Parts: sequence; C-alpha cells; structure tokens
Amino acid sequence: MTGPRSIDLLRFANRTRTRAAAARMSRRSLLRGGAALAGAAGLSACGVPGHVVPKGVKATGQAGHDYSDAEKSLVFANWPQYIDVDDKDQNKRPTLDAFVKQTGIRVQYLEVVNDNNDWYTKIDPSLVKGIDPGYDIMVVSDYMIPKYRTYDYIQQLDLANIPNHANLLPDVLKDPGDPGRLFSIPWAYGYTTVAYNSKLVKQPITSIAEVFTRADLHGKVSLFSEMEDTMALAMLATGADPEKFTDAEFSKALEYVRQAKNSGQIRTFTGNDYLSDFQNGNTAVTMAYSGDVAQLGKDYLVTVNLPKEGLLSWSDNCVIPNFARHKKNAERLLNYYLQPEVAAELDDWIEYIPVVKGAEAALKDLDPDAAGNPLIVPTSAMRANSHGFMALEIHQLDEYTHRFQQVIGQ
Repeated sequence: MTGPRSIDLLRFANRTRTRAAAARMSRRSLLRGGAALAGAAGLSACGVPGHVVPKGVKATGQAGHDYSDAEKSLVFANWPQYIDVDDKDQNKRPTLDAFVKQTGIRVQYLEVVNDNNDWYTKIDPSLVKGIDPGYDIMVVSDYMIPKYRTYDYIQQLDLANIPNHANLLPDVLKDPGDPGRLFSIPWAYGYTTVAYNSKLVKQPITSIAEVFTRADLHGKVSLFSEMEDTMALAMLATGADPEKFTDAEFSKALEYVRQAKNSGQIRTFTGNDYLSDFQNGNTAVTMAYSGDVAQLGKDYLVTVNLPKEGLLSWSDNCVIPNFARHKKNAERLLNYYLQPEVAAELDDWIEYIPVVKGAEAALKDLDPDAAGNPLIVPTSAMRANSHGFMALEIHQLDEYTHRFQQVIGQ
C-alpha cells in the first residue's frame, strides 16, 4: 500500500448482499454467454488483414501523446454492474470516489462494454488507424488478451507507476495469456466448477468425469455454451491440461463432449440463463461460476468446490489501449485498486476472488461471511489445482470455437 488508508473498511459491512449477488451473477453469466454467442464468424470478421505482429517481434503496444500531467482525468470503460455502489445513492461508487478525492484525477466511468467481440469491433477502426479510441482503461476477458496482443492493440504497463503490482499473488501472475501481468491487471478473478441439486442427485458429485458419464445424471446436465469453459473441463476430465494442450487433446475432449451430447447425457448448453434453469429444477447438474450457486441461498444447491481433476480459472482484466490520452493517470488508478483494503472492498461487492496480497485479511474484517466462502476466498488446494486456458492464436480461437459450436448445435 503506497498511500494513507482511504476507505472505512466497515462502511459497507451491513449492505444488502442479495442485491449485489444478483448483479454479479447476471453480469458474469452475460459476459461469458454473450461472448460465445458471437461465434466464430464474429471472430474472423474482427481486425484488419495484415495488421498482425510478425512472429519473433515483441508486441508492446503503441503510445500516443500522454496528457496526464496537464489533464487530471481519465476515461474508464467497464461492464454494467461491475463496481461497488452506495446503497443510498446508486450514482456514488465509493472506491472510485475515494480515488478521485485522493488524487484529484477525474474519472469518467462508463458502463459501455456488453460483449467482448462487439467491443473489439467498436474500437478496432480507431486503433488500426493509430487514433486514440477515447478510453484510457477498458475491461476485457482473459481469452481476448492474446487477440489484442496479436494485433499489438494494448500497451505494456509502466510498472514504475504501479508499484503495487508487486501485491499481485504469484498464481495470478502465471497467466497463460499475459505471463507476469505486464499488459493486464485483473478486475475480477474466479473459477468454473460444477454444482448439483441434492434433492435430485442423491450421490454426491466429486469429479468432472461423473458429469459426463454417470448413468443417474443422464438427461439432467447443463454445460456452458462458451467454448473455453466447457472445453477446459472436458480436457481436465480426459487428462489434458487446459493451459497447455495439443490439437489432438482438444479433439479428444471435443469428442468426449460430442458423445455425452449424442447419448442424451447433456440436457442443454446454456449461456446467461443457466442459474434460472438450475434453481427451477430443469437441470440437476450444471457448470457454475465460483460463488454463483452459494449466493442463491438454497442449501440443497451444492457447489463442488474442488472436483478431483481441478478447476478452470478466469479473469476479466483492465488493459490500456494504444494511443490512450491519459496512460499515466490510468496506471495510477490501477495502482490504487491494487491496495489490499481497496481490493477487498471491490471484491466484497462484486464477490469474486481476491488477487492482491493482504486483501483476504482485509475482507475478513469487512465481511466475515464472504471471507469464509471458499468460492470467494479459495483454499490453498483450490488455488494449487486451478488452470487457466491456453493462449490461442486467432486462427486457433476461430477454428476451435467453430468446431465446438458445430458439436453443441449453435
């Protein structure tokens, strides 16, 4: 922590967690489901032919003129309902307001990102022409980072302006798409796992493979329509590492999904409606994002914290686009959110996994219930057995998404 403690840790201890949970659940599900529905056609349509960094050349982004010293402002593009708000005034964002008060940097905070591919298509025309896209920070999902890097569209961070970068946890730094986190800072971090309805499933589920093969689960399973999530769990079930796999291993896992679908084991592939089907009993088993099911508050809806094969880890990340007008101001904001107390307050509201050293301890003071939930504060075993998704080149992402969607019928 580089500055004075700027937030009262107890300020929001009594806020209504149900409303915050509902916001978080709809936000994350919409993000991942919406990204999948964009499809391979959307992937191949993005970008400009020839605007690719040649192999062997280091992509570090392209800086514009930085007006940070003269203009105490920045523009922050984020997804809806993805920041803490004041219960009494929804226009107030306590952590962000504290940053403005502390630094004098005005923040134009815009909830304008609604789909990863749509957002990419929106800013691509400016970036390819070398024009400031109008945003100093934008939040995008982990699997998009390699695409932005391929086109050299995001800038390497100046860690001299982000000393709190040293607070990032070691496992968070080991990101397949951005090793060392030199281009991205997690805004939210979570896991994909399995959940089941204990009223409908009498024998507990302990592994991913059971979801695909157990006879008593036949016709009761819901998987995600998003390629990375479902294929990561399928690869874990078939013995492959989602962080480092071959085309043959992907094909084996895809066939595993195909067989489960064709046999009737899988009832449906869902996007942002998976929780609705699950809590209504339409499905007995579902893939789930960390914390989603626990926040429904129904003790018979059980999340498998750690399937024996492991978990998929994911993140939504702050990046700085090329030609941003206020890069240093943006880096100062990123540094601010890497303070333990600030990170804890944000994580408590959006209810995702702390990635900053000291944030778990701060969260225990702020909200002991959240700190006691292993899907918000994971165990050491969960952290050790979580896997990211391998960084894919654009042609691979296009091909794999297309093949997956053919299998699931989308």
